[in-house]
Amino acid sequence: MGETSDEAEARLEIVRAQGRASVTFNQRTGRYRWTVVMDDEKASHGWADTESDAWWFVKEAVNRPYRQSYQRAPRGLFSLPPESST
Repeated sequence: MGETSDEAEARLEIVRAQGRASVTFNQRTGRYRWTVVMDDEKASHGWADTESDAWWFVKEAVNRPYRQSYQRAPRGLFSLPPESST
């Protein structure tokens, strides 16, 4: 996918080129605000202490698995071992 080494970096570059991802510095808070608008008009946003951290969060939001569906982990992951018949 172009000049990038992996698919995650390529997706990040595509979103940046399309203007759907931004990282801006807020002087009042002294932190970086990151925002991503996905294909279905859903937005992810948050705060980071450094610009590189903010772009990391953008990359994670773009490459989040199951991005367009609400998925929940199954309950009751802990189970007792089977009883032995001794």
